[in-house]
Amino acid sequence: MISPHTFSNITDWLENSINSNKLPFGKITVSQNNNIIFSEFREKNLDDYADNNLYRIQSLTKPVTSIVALIILEKFGIDINEPIKSIINDFSNLKVLSEGKLENANNEITFEHLLTHTSGLTYGFNYSNKSILRGNTDADEIYRKTGLLGKIQNSSITSDQFIEIISSLPLAYHPGSRWNYGFSTDLLGVLLEKICNKSLNDIFRDELFIHLDMNDTFFPDEYTENLIPTFKLTIPSGFKIISGSDSVKNPKYFSSGGGGLISSPEDYHKFCNFILDPNYELLQITHIDKLKTNQLSGDLNYLSDGMNFFDFTFAGPGMGFTYGFSIIDNPDLLNYKSTSQILSWAGSSNTIVWIDQKNNFVFSMFSQLIPFGYYSYKKELMNLIYSDSNFI
Repeated sequence: MISPHTFSNITDWLENSINSNKLPFGKITVSQNNNIIFSEFREKNLDDYADNNLYRIQSLTKPVTSIVALIILEKFGIDINEPIKSIINDFSNLKVLSEGKLENANNEITFEHLLTHTSGLTYGFNYSNKSILRGNTDADEIYRKTGLLGKIQNSSITSDQFIEIISSLPLAYHPGSRWNYGFSTDLLGVLLEKICNKSLNDIFRDELFIHLDMNDTFFPDEYTENLIPTFKLTIPSGFKIISGSDSVKNPKYFSSGGGGLISSPEDYHKFCNFILDPNYELLQITHIDKLKTNQLSGDLNYLSDGMNFFDFTFAGPGMGFTYGFSIIDNPDLLNYKSTSQILSWAGSSNTIVWIDQKNNFVFSMFSQLIPFGYYSYKKELMNLIYSDSNFI
């Protein structure tokens, strides 16, 4: 386990990151056996916001959606390899855009493809933003032109409008052929709404949050307040608060299973500890195992065509993907200290989580700062922790 000396070093790292303008604020939390054993919050100039504890967790929503999806599939007796066209017929005639030409997809998209990001769907990230994703496939350019990512982030479309757009777009790859970060988990969330005939917020609450006492995790509505504001990095002066980011005032038409949840560090630790020590009344052991083990053949460096994804701290050589998290399969291939079988993911405002299965603890660093990954927070923290002699 992490030593008291290393906990002290973590506090020093957090204070130094604030004082050197690498973070506007940060909350580091460590838990074990569903108990918080370390929690430190540091900030500079948060003023009236310092007591707020609700964060936009963005893509940390994805693992939650994945677990709820597994619960729902079990509940309704739907096989993980079932083609999604059995729920939404719009996905019956899939096309792949390859080398400028459309061709028929050689596989149907299944629920497993969505859970493992091997559906062929992409995001259409900016081509220039290579620190996040290449975004240079023929399909990515078409996705960018639709503005779909922005519409989801602003929640300005309905689930049916999302289906209408996404089902009309070509895939970047044949389903099952390659890992590619994209709208897979958003589509998974809409499928859950169709299966259950309920809102995604109600599904998450009824199937998971109530059972784990996650009372501070939800999809926001137009009356959501008391959020910690989001900051934008401004070089070299420091940070600027994004006006209005401490609340939600516009109507919300779309609950994004890929990035829409509000949560607290404490709630997210309850979720992660459920993965370490699951309640098998909620989810069968076979599905829990697939959340905790690599479900891909080959690592994410190969499967993603060698892209520089999150500077290899979330996906890259020696790493695979489960039903919701990246996983470290071979620490020897990493360029930072680690141990094997660590599950991790993050949100685009620098909410970072990992689950150390070998040493049975959960670590998180929550902030609200864009852009993601300008500084290698996770790499620095893992080097600090796994240089501890307890992990040698």
